[in-house]
Amino acid sequence: MKRLILIFSDIEAGGGTATDDFVEDDLLCQTIKENFIHQKKYPTDLVLNGDTFDFMKCPYKGSYPRHITENISLGKLEKIIEAHPLIFKTLAEFLASDKRARIIFVHGNHDFDLVYPRVQEKMKELLAGNDLKMKKRILFPGFEYEDGLLLVEHGSQLDKFFTVDPKKLVYFSKTHFIGEPFLLFPWGYNALYDHFIHIKEEIPLMERLMPRMRAFNILPKKYQRRILFGTGWYMVKSFCWTQFTHWDDKLYRFHPKEFLVYFRNLTKKRFELRIVGPARRKLRKSKYKVLAIGHSHISNIYRIRKKVVLNTGNWRDEYVYSRYGKKFIPKQKSYGFILLDKKEAMLKLIKVPSGQKEITVQEIKEMLNKN
Repeated sequence: MKRLILIFSDIEAGGGTATDDFVEDDLLCQTIKENFIHQKKYPTDLVLNGDTFDFMKCPYKGSYPRHITENISLGKLEKIIEAHPLIFKTLAEFLASDKRARIIFVHGNHDFDLVYPRVQEKMKELLAGNDLKMKKRILFPGFEYEDGLLLVEHGSQLDKFFTVDPKKLVYFSKTHFIGEPFLLFPWGYNALYDHFIHIKEEIPLMERLMPRMRAFNILPKKYQRRILFGTGWYMVKSFCWTQFTHWDDKLYRFHPKEFLVYFRNLTKKRFELRIVGPARRKLRKSKYKVLAIGHSHISNIYRIRKKVVLNTGNWRDEYVYSRYGKKFIPKQKSYGFILLDKKEAMLKLIKVPSGQKEITVQEIKEMLNKN
């Protein structure tokens, strides 16, 4: 019997602040609802393939604590629920619309927090209430989800900047000053919370403009200096000084290999994620016919002989530069649609036009000059 797998990635629903990059709740929810009709014919899985929620850039009590405990993650989740109630309402409707329907949350680098048991239980209560059978249809498989010929993973584990050890993601030591378990993030989170998040709060739109090098060139010189020289200085200081003054704190540790990778990409102005190569290599060596990923925000289908890498794109707010008229056009949203049985996987990438308005370079410059 065929099973329908719907795969959405990189929604990045945040806390409703300036750092929240998800703005089209109605469009996402309407798209999910349009697929309810298929449940009459097929058992349907809704796979939310990482970065569904933006815990990463969601503030907690007005700040960005580095050591994310389970209570802090729950506090961030409450803020996300308050900012995007329609998403949770629609997910609950999807689950209730058919007794075979399942929702599967795969971890991404923006929602490592889903690893916490109480965060998972809160999600289950929100979507299924006290219905125990319905709760069993809400799954948290971790960084990967497999179903026969299909393997789904967000893609951050293929990215050297965000790779973590799943077994050591929640860290606890009786001698540590925090006194309770916290998430053992990659070093890059330090840079985000200490440096980049403040730039993001001042000019939230800039990170949504693609390609990033084009957006960088639009920035006033003061921001260019903060991104290049400020970030370079932050890395050098972190590597040569800060990690030693905080040596008892694992989140400050900055390995020489990591430092070289970060610094090399910064000096060469490489701001784009590159995971298709690692995804291809992983699929070639695996038993699966389809590998579904997200993370890079690039929707595409890559064929490797009889196998396929499906990048389902993203749902957060983004714009792509057009030379005609010197403007940024709202990027289309997309998701994966896969009919799966034991012998084959028939798939397609469905594009959904954004409802946002285009933005001219001149409008962006005027906005920046006000800051």
